[in-house]
Amino acid sequence: MILIFFCICSLFAQNDNNSSDIDIFQKYEKLKNAYISGADSQTITLYQQELHLALEKEIEFNNFPVTLNIYNLKQMLLDMQNACQNLDMQILSNLMASYYFSKNKISQQSNKIFLQITIFMGFLILIVMFLLIVYQFTYAKRKEAEKILMITNNTQDEERRRIALELHDSVAQQMRYVSILADKISDKKLAAEIKKNQSDCIENLRNACYTLSSLDMDKGQFSEALKISIDAFQKRSGISTSITILPEVNFNLIDKKIFHHLFRVIMEILSNIQKHSKANEVTLLIRNACHNDKIHKGVIIFISDDGKGLDENFLKYANSSNGFDEINQQPNINKGDNLKHFGLQNIKIRLKEIGGSITYLSEEGEGTTVIIALRT
Repeated sequence: MILIFFCICSLFAQNDNNSSDIDIFQKYEKLKNAYISGADSQTITLYQQELHLALEKEIEFNNFPVTLNIYNLKQMLLDMQNACQNLDMQILSNLMASYYFSKNKISQQSNKIFLQITIFMGFLILIVMFLLIVYQFTYAKRKEAEKILMITNNTQDEERRRIALELHDSVAQQMRYVSILADKISDKKLAAEIKKNQSDCIENLRNACYTLSSLDMDKGQFSEALKISIDAFQKRSGISTSITILPEVNFNLIDKKIFHHLFRVIMEILSNIQKHSKANEVTLLIRNACHNDKIHKGVIIFISDDGKGLDENFLKYANSSNGFDEINQQPNINKGDNLKHFGLQNIKIRLKEIGGSITYLSEEGEGTTVIIALRT
């Protein structure tokens, strides 16, 4: 009896809502006490009926899931009904002890599983919170870096325009004045040579100013500035460079601000080719987007070289969504000079600002093709 009472107390200390078990035990206690004290048959029959109904109710309302069926609780209840009806108190007492012991064991196992789930969920919540904190930190850090790069780009652009205006308003005017003074030289051959030299210098200076002050270029200036800058790049680098702009390309849909950023991106890519690719030839092609491209309306720019190409790891992370933040975290990637500057990040920042994207296609020793896609 102490064992039964202990099991019940332990069971209901962990599961307060199961009042039917207490009700069954109380009715069993009343029947047992009446039987032991030699009560009259009418009283014993009444207690038998009460216990029988309590057991019937438990059988009826308990759906006996798989866990309970493992311990044959339903069969125990049926056997208790038979023992109660036959007034076999010894068998009934043993069945009651077995029943509450089994239910207590089930409750302990359920609580153990619940505790394990609670610990697991708590651990999972901690992991999620940690990942969120890390994400927020890295995201904020990346956004701050992008903000700094954008400020740097804007500052550089303004400084380029200021320098272009200074060159145009001071140096170019002085060179024109030298040309005027050359007319006063008695040696006409020397005067003509000086004027030609000054005209060439003024033209080169005008082109440089044009390239520097790309902030306000329009569709016509964009094509012209590209051709001028590519000619200058070819002379400076010694790399054979050509550009093809298909007649179908409609620059009317492109905003002035986009021309400026697009021009700077192309110049940065050409600069990287000169520094790192060891290429002998570079080709540029500008055409409208078609159904085979990842955008269906816009402009596609291809910049290809026949240089040494990019290694597989660098190419993988160059094309990743996080770009060069991921590259810098990879221990197996040869970072070299081409990861020590912000040029490649600037390209991504500029294209992101104008709604463009960039893809690198390359194999080591087979050159590189850069594809710029710009929606219009």
